[in-house]
Amino acid sequence: MSLKENLEEQSPQIADLRKALINTQKALQKAKDRTEELGEAVFRAAYDATLSMGPIPAVPKPLVKGGKGKAEVALVHATDWQGAKVTTSYNSEVMKRRVMEFAAKSVKITEIQRHDHPVKDAVIMFGGDMVEGLFNYPAQLWEVDSSIFEQYTTVSRLMVDFVRHFLANFEKVTVVAEWGNHGRIGSKRDHVPKNDNFDRMCYELARQLLAGEKRLTWEDCPEDIQRVEIGAYRALLMHGDEVGRAGFASPSAWQAAGNRWKAGSYKWDFTDIYLGHYHRTASEPMSAQDGMIYWTGSTESDNRYARDSMAVSGIPSQRLHFIDPVKGRVTAQYQVWLD
Repeated sequence: MSLKENLEEQSPQIADLRKALINTQKALQKAKDRTEELGEAVFRAAYDATLSMGPIPAVPKPLVKGGKGKAEVALVHATDWQGAKVTTSYNSEVMKRRVMEFAAKSVKITEIQRHDHPVKDAVIMFGGDMVEGLFNYPAQLWEVDSSIFEQYTTVSRLMVDFVRHFLANFEKVTVVAEWGNHGRIGSKRDHVPKNDNFDRMCYELARQLLAGEKRLTWEDCPEDIQRVEIGAYRALLMHGDEVGRAGFASPSAWQAAGNRWKAGSYKWDFTDIYLGHYHRTASEPMSAQDGMIYWTGSTESDNRYARDSMAVSGIPSQRLHFIDPVKGRVTAQYQVWLD
């Protein structure tokens, strides 16, 4: 049989395969469009609902006093609020209380620092998983106390209150925001760009609500690694799922990755790395001993899934550092307990 005869014999089968392929591609595109439309609808509805609450007045500039020592900057790592998560001891109301307690304790610790030296500026790092989301586990709907719509409005407004508390106690505030895996829209198999993320949407809404604050600097975060720069101090802010399979990696794997990045595979010179995601508080040095990996806990408590599946169950906490912007290093670090 010639090649021509063989192709003619197979042409009906080839045509059917082509037709099936085209239909599959159309179905995938429709699914992608539906997912994107869903995300856009939720974003727009919640955005309009939040704006309907009325304008947010600007925070008056505080009179900040300090000792005669060298000025430092407060570095606040707020991460893994898991907004709407429900456990035996955690829900949205507990989240609100603990988040604002963290803000109050951070200011109180800063006042102690100010007895020795000025601390006029603050940098807030939002580390991701600020919402619990709905697309991470098959039964996740039964582990939350509100829908995506409510998570979005509640967490965005809480971010506004959190940032305003710092604006009331610092002359200048800078926000650097990173999104996490719980903000994912759809399953991992859906054709949704990673940075189309509910965390990022919360950041954007809070940022726009605070657009009138002249003493606030807050940029968008399309990338999954954020750069933090305070004078000569440079650090990377990540969520913590960037290394390892299925979003998990051991401390030694993170140290190896940090060493590679510091050696030049990441084209930006930095000192430290800040992570959330694991709901643990710890720190490990990188090999040259000139940089640290800092792990920050969560405001959440009593996560049975984490305890039973990964032997991890942390006491709720967040992180507060003070930075020497001239020498470019951490001068003091605090684990702020919230239990």
